[in-house]
Amino acid sequence: MTMSGMSWSEVEPLPILNGDVQPVLESVNSLQRAWKTVVSANDNAFREARRRSLRRHAIETGIIERLYDIDWGVTEALVAEGITADAVARAGDGAVDENVLEVVRSQYDTLEFLAQSAREGRDISVSLIKELHVSLTRTQPTYTATGPTGMVFEATLHHGEWKQQANHVMRPDGPVLEYTPPEQVASQVDELVKLYHTYADRNPVIRAAWLHHRFVRIHPFEDGNGRVARCLTLLTLLRHDLAPLVVDRRERNRYLECLDKANEGDLRPLVRFFAELEIVALRSELERPIAAEQALASGGGALAVLEAGIERLRELRSAGGTGDRAAAVAALAAEVQSRIHAWLDDMCGKISALLRAGVDSDARAMVSSGGPPSDNARWWRRQVINAARSVDFFVNLQEGVWWTGLQLVAFGQKLRYLVFVQKVGSGETGVLTMTVHAEIISTEQGDEAAAPVEPVVVSSPTETVTWTWADPPGSQWESVSDVLDTTLASALAKFTTGLG
Repeated sequence: MTMSGMSWSEVEPLPILNGDVQPVLESVNSLQRAWKTVVSANDNAFREARRRSLRRHAIETGIIERLYDIDWGVTEALVAEGITADAVARAGDGAVDENVLEVVRSQYDTLEFLAQSAREGRDISVSLIKELHVSLTRTQPTYTATGPTGMVFEATLHHGEWKQQANHVMRPDGPVLEYTPPEQVASQVDELVKLYHTYADRNPVIRAAWLHHRFVRIHPFEDGNGRVARCLTLLTLLRHDLAPLVVDRRERNRYLECLDKANEGDLRPLVRFFAELEIVALRSELERPIAAEQALASGGGALAVLEAGIERLRELRSAGGTGDRAAAVAALAAEVQSRIHAWLDDMCGKISALLRAGVDSDARAMVSSGGPPSDNARWWRRQVINAARSVDFFVNLQEGVWWTGLQLVAFGQKLRYLVFVQKVGSGETGVLTMTVHAEIISTEQGDEAAAPVEPVVVSSPTETVTWTWADPPGSQWESVSDVLDTTLASALAKFTTGLG
């Protein structure tokens, strides 16, 4: 929608949304139920998973705002080990300035404060909003400002104080988006908080998306508004026993596009986006404690470590409902895989015909698949683990995975596009997730085993689909086909570029 500009607007009530966001919201509810059956009995695992989630949020929230940049490998080390210089050094993938680490620590401390506030029953208020801003920006003395003449300069950041100068942003299509004028900020924030509390009975994801967008539209502070908005989203979700979602660097463009759609009056894309990220967040916390590793870390000897591992296996196998969940998950995975196979088989014929007609008359394509209880269920272990790790969850490889692969060969180059349906978490959590991995292999040398492999597609957080054991196989087929189409298109773009 092209406009000459978008003037500021007063806080608008939360709209009634139509049914097209309900399926993904129902998936959140279903996964939340499965999540509660795992985390309630594993407090230590839950706390560690929550710390990892908050560390990831603390890192990514600044990257989203272009405050700093941290290499992906270093990010993973900081998430796993803690926000320390030692973790950076062990990662070996890049350096992080101590000042940047201090900013990340201040953001992490704020998130810990937020989680504690949720546990204590504290809710959103004007005073809490100002506290969050002070905490998030305490290491930031200035911000980049633009004067009336267009001159850019560093201005003093007033922590926890409403802005004194008007601000605005250029929309992607050119026109200016005005934020709330300084003289209206206090009354508009008061109205936002008042309305928020009247929506206690609304779906928490919808409520969080509305609050997030309306807060950003006010833009009450000189800087740090996005970081505060994401904290308010987390508090809303945590108070409803949901997990802290993370908007990471891979999702930045979609995040901004969803906010812009909300500016135009359609909140549904932002609701859907937050719901998908909430599914990712819940799924990442399904990992149970590895008792043997805990015994080793505490100085246990060989027998103590073995005993802890055996005890953990006993607990996992004796958990209530394990057998029923295992059978339901296996049946669900097989049916989902069958549908994926049919989709890829249809695409295979079309793709190979196009390649032979336009690129290489000897081009060929084929689709194959495998899964439990066959031995081929354990193929692609490296790719499966990488795909799961890229979206921050622990994959259960005990029985293997259900996989379907599309393989294309043309001009001495091979594209291997793999779709995995895998169990999530240790034991039988009853949760399945679909991820995607694609790689290109040079076949010109004739020895594929020694040929270099270039990963070209690995699932991003919203390029996954998750089910629980009670879901019907077709319940999320629209999401599955969207992910398949998007990721296969990306893989084909990389493949055809390499054909010269």
